[in-house]
Amino acid sequence: MLIPNLLMWTAAAIGAAWKVSQLWRVPDDRGLRVVTTCTVLVFAALTAQLGANIPALGAIFPPQSPKLIQNVVLAVFFALLLVLLQSAGQPATRSAVGYREISLALLASAGLIAAFVLTDPADRGISYEEANGEAGVLAFYFIGNLYMAYATARGARSAWKVADHTVSRARLSLRVAAGGLVVCCGGTHLPRVIATAGLLTTGHPVLPRTEVWTTPLLAAGISVFFAGLAYPGIRTGLAKTRLWFEQRRHYRQLRPLWSTLAAQFPHVVLFPPRSPLHDAWDPRQMRLRYYRRIVECRDGLVLLSPYMESLDDPASPAHQATQIWEAIKRRENNAAPVSAASVIAPPTESGMDADVNVLLALARELAAW
Repeated sequence: MLIPNLLMWTAAAIGAAWKVSQLWRVPDDRGLRVVTTCTVLVFAALTAQLGANIPALGAIFPPQSPKLIQNVVLAVFFALLLVLLQSAGQPATRSAVGYREISLALLASAGLIAAFVLTDPADRGISYEEANGEAGVLAFYFIGNLYMAYATARGARSAWKVADHTVSRARLSLRVAAGGLVVCCGGTHLPRVIATAGLLTTGHPVLPRTEVWTTPLLAAGISVFFAGLAYPGIRTGLAKTRLWFEQRRHYRQLRPLWSTLAAQFPHVVLFPPRSPLHDAWDPRQMRLRYYRRIVECRDGLVLLSPYMESLDDPASPAHQATQIWEAIKRRENNAAPVSAASVIAPPTESGMDADVNVLLALARELAAW
């Protein structure tokens, strides 16, 4: 079961790193501090579990303790998560909810510690998949999964209720996270409660082979839960990535216009000119270079405009390109300016997108010469 545990640990690591980075930028956000604490706690718990399953790392932890550490830390994690979710939905009951959830988590932790201590030392800390029917081990997993079934079910319900009162993109984030908790509850913790209760009372698990099919469902549920928490950030990251590629494409497409004007007015160029190959393989400072190229194109057009005759059809990029080449020839021949400085290829609408579209059309016409 190393692969499902590794998937859970990876999802927790990504979620914890993302929330820590957000908290670094907004350290005064109390709600974000609680969520970050929760994600770091669950990452620590899953690290303990993963370390126990890897022989080379298992020796780092005290003998037989990683499983106990994992379950106690998970109890604290879900107590904090439930306090956050329920206080967000019902702020007036924040204190009562906090005391209740912390008390339940402490009670579950005390039960886990007692079951761990009363278990035969040879059987302490073994995984659920390796449980051999010893009463202390079964009691340990019964208590842990009973609390986790309650916590995931209540957490899913609270997250869904909070989402109903959320108007931002966090609504979908909370609902995805709630779905992950439902998978954890119905696919792992509740079946394990039934199986361990059956083994403790009748000697039969009631639900067969829960040690086989519940772990992959737990990995899936945790992955979905952290995907929900990270959804707003992932969506923002995807939007920024899409914008970056669009700007990179426009940056290259503006080169014919920019290079033509930069050759005439090199003093408007901020960065040293680079070859197209260099631009293609060096993504650094792309946004700055892109916006700077737009400004340099506009500056060059303004400086060239006194050498351009009045345009009969200013909306025609082909006609504008012809006028630009004629103006360049006139300037290179030291001819006198024929008009006052003016805006060449003005956008028909407001906004930078409209301005860029006009410059791109002009650049395409110049590239065809």
